[in-house]
Amino acid sequence: MHPSTPSPTDLVDALNNTFGKHPGKRASHAKGFCASGEFIPAEGAAALVDSPLFKAGPLTAIVRFSIGGGNPGVSDKSRSVRGLAVRLQGVTEKYDLVLISEPVFFAATPESFVSFLAARVADPVTKKPDPAKLAAHNAAFPDGLRQPALLASHAAPASYATTPYFSNNAFVFSNADGKQTTARLIVAPAAGTHYLSADQERDLPDNFLEEELAARLANGAAVFTLYAQLPAAGDSLLDSSLPWQGAGQVALGDLHVTGLAGAELCDGLEFVPIILPRGITPSDDPILVSRAAAYAVSLARRQAA
Repeated sequence: MHPSTPSPTDLVDALNNTFGKHPGKRASHAKGFCASGEFIPAEGAAALVDSPLFKAGPLTAIVRFSIGGGNPGVSDKSRSVRGLAVRLQGVTEKYDLVLISEPVFFAATPESFVSFLAARVADPVTKKPDPAKLAAHNAAFPDGLRQPALLASHAAPASYATTPYFSNNAFVFSNADGKQTTARLIVAPAAGTHYLSADQERDLPDNFLEEELAARLANGAAVFTLYAQLPAAGDSLLDSSLPWQGAGQVALGDLHVTGLAGAELCDGLEFVPIILPRGITPSDDPILVSRAAAYAVSLARRQAA
């Protein structure tokens, strides 16, 4: 690791310094709940990825829905990202999907990640971030401007079942012929994309998402399709803060979320985006490369609490 590159501990410390330390909670996406379901691989997935995981099925899916940031008391109406984490369990392999509800990440590098969060530490007097520090970060790391602009452009999702989710990071897929394809992941909701109306944003309680999803699931599964998004010419394979134009999608399968589950199902899990089946490997995206070790630090702190 280059001396100036933040360590995994630095990344978790940055989250804790901004959102506070909450014993037993995740450093990021602290507010969330567990669900269960199944994943049915698509017949055409083999054209992109050669893995036993995508030839079996249906697979058990352990799911966690969450809100971005490290505050476990954040409002469900906050204009922040929503998270979808999924563990697909096959006979011999498992696959972790870690996605958020915007197509870009807030940092392109670990350095930008730490700076972005440090600029948002609340001033003790005003209880708000210092505008001068935010301006300095934005000048040094313009990659940090894209995700906040997207979040500000629409209200919060009306349901965890009505927002798409994106990997932001790219992965390398290999098929049986050895053909390699770099792609990002998109999870698209069958129910479409719906954000809160102005009245809902004003009137709904701060905790409505879990109850809304429970009511929805009483009428049937929430269904999503997992796609590999192919890059267009010029789409960055290494910078997760940049959106993709995209050049088509390959369906990898359908996720059916069938019911909510107790905290014991997923609270002890760390969903790690480089837990991958055969046929999928990480790209060299520096954010992706840094995430696994940081998650291990976060998990150790939770278990020690």
